[in-house]
Amino acid sequence: MAATTSQAKEAEKIDYANSADVEKQLEKLSAEISALTKIVASFGNGKLDEAQHQARSIAEEISQRSSAAASDIKDRIVAAESDLEAQIRRNPLASVGIAAGIGFIAALLSSRR
Repeated sequence: MAATTSQAKEAEKIDYANSADVEKQLEKLSAEISALTKIVASFGNGKLDEAQHQARSIAEEISQRSSAAASDIKDRIVAAESDLEAQIRRNPLASVGIAAGIGFIAALLSSRR
């Protein structure tokens, strides 16, 4: 019986961790958490850089499309103005009559208010 009692005490000593073991494990855990934090931060920074790059690309594309659309509209306005001037030069009396008619209608509509 004495042998089994001493073996039981030995087993109890092995099962219990001392404070040094706990501190070692906490240090390991702290180092692993620190490494994981760095990895997550690096991943987040990479995703942020990627998102910024995509945003810049989209903004540049929108800028180019806007410039192209503005240039196209300007060209259409200039063409319409040229066509209108040509039409007025071909039929000056009709143009004056149309302008007078539009002015008369505008005067009627504004006097009703």
